[in-house]
Amino acid sequence: MSEPPRAPRDVASLLESLAALGARATSLPELRAGALAQLRAFVPYDRAAFHAFSPRVPLETGAFVGLDVQALLRSVAHWDAFAVELGRMRDLANASTVGWDREAFPAGSAQRARFVELVGRPLGIRSMLMVHLVVRDRLRSAVALFGAHEDTFEASHVALLRRVAPTLALADAALSVELDAPRASLPTRLVCADGRLTPRQREIVEHVAMGHTNAEIARAMGVSANTLRNHLAAIFARVGASNRADLVRLAVLQHAASP
Repeated sequence: MSEPPRAPRDVASLLESLAALGARATSLPELRAGALAQLRAFVPYDRAAFHAFSPRVPLETGAFVGLDVQALLRSVAHWDAFAVELGRMRDLANASTVGWDREAFPAGSAQRARFVELVGRPLGIRSMLMVHLVVRDRLRSAVALFGAHEDTFEASHVALLRRVAPTLALADAALSVELDAPRASLPTRLVCADGRLTPRQREIVEHVAMGHTNAEIARAMGVSANTLRNHLAAIFARVGASNRADLVRLAVLQHAASP
C-alpha cells in the first residue's frame, strides 16, 4: 500500500503537490477536498468551500470544511442575489485573484453590515478570503476560506493564494472538462447589450452587474450621487426591475471578448 503524500513544507512544494493532486484525482470533490487540506497548512482557515458558487452547479461537485451542507443547499436559490449584493468582494477577486473582506467591506460601512448579515452571522465567521480560479478570462470555480476571528488572515496569506491560484485553476478546469462535469463558465467582466437602454444606461448596468456601489459608480462616471440615483430609477423602470439583483437578471448581459 502506497504512503499518503507528505504535507508540503513551502510554497514551491505546495505548487508541486497541487499539480500532482490534479494529475491523480478522479473526481472534482476529491481534487477540491485535497486542495483545501493542503492549503490549510499555509492559511489557517476555520471553514472553507471549493465550488463553482453558481446555483446551476450541483453542490455535490464541491468540497466543504466545517460548513452545514444542508444549510448551504437551502441558500442556493439566493446565490445570484448574494453575488450582486456582496459584489465588492467579487470585484476585488476578479481584479487581483483574491478578494479579502477587510479590503472589500470597511469597518462601519453599509457593505460591512450586509456582509455580516448575509455571510458572517449565518456561517458564524468574522473574516473571509475569496479566490477566483480563472482560465482564459472565464471564472471556472472559486475557493472561499472563512475565519472565526477578524484577524484570522494576513496579507501574506493573500499573497500565497495569488501564487497558487493559477496551478489550482488549471488542475480544476482540466478535470472538469475531462469528466464533463457541470461547471460554471462565468465572465470576469460583463457587457450590457440591452437595446432598451442608452449607452450611458448600459454602462451603469455593467457597473451594477459587477457589484459596484452607487458611490463607486458615481465616481467612475463623474456624476453626483443624486444623478446616479435618477439614472438607476429610469433603468429599473425601463427593464421592469425592482432591485439590483432583478436588474442583473432582466438586463441583457454578455461576457466581454478577450483582448
